[in-house]
Order: sequence, then C-alpha cells, then structure tokens
Amino acid sequence: MVNNQQQSTIFDTITIPLGDELNWRWEERLSALLSEFSWEKKERILNVLRELFPEEWDKKSIKKAPKTIKEELGELANLSKEQLIFTRPATNEAPAIAVIWWPWGHGATYSMRIKLLATNYDDAALQQAQVSSFKKLLQRLMPG
Repeated sequence: MVNNQQQSTIFDTITIPLGDELNWRWEERLSALLSEFSWEKKERILNVLRELFPEEWDKKSIKKAPKTIKEELGELANLSKEQLIFTRPATNEAPAIAVIWWPWGHGATYSMRIKLLATNYDDAALQQAQVSSFKKLLQRLMPG
C-alpha cells in the first residue's frame, strides 16, 4: 500500500510538469487529486499529459484497454465525446496511474483527476486487450 509521502511524491511527478497555475484539491469520493481550469490551458496541459503517459484512451479506444483498468475505474471508464483517460503502468517506484480528462458541457472549463490504481497492467495486458477486441471484430465480420 502507498503511504501519504509516496502518494505525494507520485502526484508531484505529474502536477509539477503541469505548472503551478493549476489548483489541486483532494476529492474523497473518487480518491483522486482534482483540478479544474479554463479552456485557455487545454492545449498546453494535453501536451504535457501526452509526454508523461504512454497510453491515451478515448470513447472508442477505451474498449481496447486492459480489463483491470476498466474494472477499477468503473463508471469513469464510460467516456463520452472528448473525454480522455491517460494511463501509465506501475514501475518499481510507483503504482499504475490514471488521469481522467473531462471537458465540461459548455466547453469553457475542464477538470482533471489523477488517480493511483490499485491494480496494475503491463504490455502483455495491453496486447491481450487489443487482440481480444480484434477477435471480437473478426467474429462479427466473419459469417457463422
């Protein structure tokens, strides 16, 4: 289990590159670090997230995500248009991490949550999830 000091260090590896103009607070309900910001910061923040995280999931690609990610994120994995999830597998130094990117309906505000994942996934799980969704597609395309 991750202690508070480790958790703080892990969150810092993401929040520091994002810059100090973002305000963060702990969201107890989802056990996540939360920030809300205006649309002007969108592009810069997305660029940083894309540098920090190897996987980016959207409404279509989340179906190919490892089962462990989808199960742990639960309803957060039910993405709508323009919502994104960035993930990074665990390392020896840190647990797996997810960042949930939510544009608000009016388009002027975004929220972002950083969540430590209790489960892990690896390249094999990523490949297995992609193969599984490919097989399902083939089964739909191939007659009986």
